[in-house]
Amino acid sequence: MTKFTLTLVAVLLVGCSSVTQLSEKTAGEIRQAVSIQASGENSGTQFSGPKLQATTDGSDLNLYYYNLRAFEPSTNEPTKYHLQIHITYRKAWRHYESAELNGGQPVETAPINKNVLQCVSGNECMLEEILDIALTEEQIQASVRNRDKLKLKLKARSGHSSTIEVPATYLLGFYAAVANYEG
Repeated sequence: MTKFTLTLVAVLLVGCSSVTQLSEKTAGEIRQAVSIQASGENSGTQFSGPKLQATTDGSDLNLYYYNLRAFEPSTNEPTKYHLQIHITYRKAWRHYESAELNGGQPVETAPINKNVLQCVSGNECMLEEILDIALTEEQIQASVRNRDKLKLKLKARSGHSSTIEVPATYLLGFYAAVANYEG
């Protein structure tokens, strides 16, 4: 092999091993993909960001899907933000029950559902847990202002913890759709 070929292979291997976002989008693409609906009886507006996929460890066996949602009441109440996470893994249930922001600040976490996705054998199943995490506008604004990803650590009753990252481009695009909406 030539020196160039070895260098190219090394760069590709390093690049592949460090990529955790499986579906990167620009802020503009995220903003365009946000769905906006007026809720019933003129009580406010609902925003739903696109569902994107990433992995907690670089493998296809520990995936998570995330999307931001917001509800802007027609009254002068603050907009409510929620991050919905679908985390998939193999073997035994983890029972995720809490989350904290990078830095240790706890955030309100609500388990929504658990599903068995697929079983290869009696004890080898792909499992999914769906969680809803309440976020404040200030938490989202801080990440947008710093152009930094939102990093959460999910903690499970089983002792497992998983790091979830929402890219800055996703936050920026979603927040721009909400903040600039004139409905």
